[in-house]
Amino acid sequence: KVNLIIQMTLLILIVNLPMNEHTIKELKGFSGSKIYLMRNDKGLFVRKMDNVDRNFVKLNELSLYFNVPKVYSYKNNVLDMEYIHGLDMKSYLAIRDTKRLTEFLINILSKFGEVGNMADYTDVYVDKLKYIKLPSDMLFTKEQLLEKLPKRLPRSKYFGDLTLENIIYGEDGQFYFIDGMTSEYDSYIFDIAKLRQDLECKWFLRDTNLLLDVKVENIQDKLLERFELANNNYLLILMLLRVYRYTKPFSKEEAFLIKEMNRLWK
Repeated sequence: KVNLIIQMTLLILIVNLPMNEHTIKELKGFSGSKIYLMRNDKGLFVRKMDNVDRNFVKLNELSLYFNVPKVYSYKNNVLDMEYIHGLDMKSYLAIRDTKRLTEFLINILSKFGEVGNMADYTDVYVDKLKYIKLPSDMLFTKEQLLEKLPKRLPRSKYFGDLTLENIIYGEDGQFYFIDGMTSEYDSYIFDIAKLRQDLECKWFLRDTNLLLDVKVENIQDKLLERFELANNNYLLILMLLRVYRYTKPFSKEEAFLIKEMNRLWK
């Protein structure tokens, strides 16, 4: 019995020993959080730091219905998540057609939009815009944008940050959502507007020379044909401003966004 107790005690100590971990690289993001690809004794994982409570809540909510990364740990404003092995959407679209991805997006957005009561988002717009300072070369003011934005939209289930960069095609042949978050923009219509950041403006291609314009425009055409309420460039500008807020002054990212928002303004 003594030997058994000793063996069990050693096992407990071994299980609870801290695993060696180190940073592989910092991942780029425009959310105000720091994101790292990490490795420990069990393999790769993703660590996100600062302002992660909204990600933790949304991941748990989405996990009930969709493929999302497993949460390994959440404490002290640090979120450790499963690293999904697979293709990002740049790599996926470079070698495949758009049919499966388009069907996946339409299916998900249809589920999000199944139940939704109309809500007035004027106060949300005003609150969010007050934290953004527009540059002098912008063709519109915040007041002018507010006047153009649709005020009433269906409040529904949503992802919160639906971009192509937040979708992975896993090695198991399934699409995965990563990095969803709770938001006051709680409508699938805002999800589609956010997705157009990549489909219309090609934000996810900003650091590559891949020519995927025809493919992403095809996806956008199919989505806007199905969800006509999301065919609104002012909502797209609003989503671009969410990213603009976190860009560095005089950076290529800032210049990219200003150019796109001015192009979209009519």
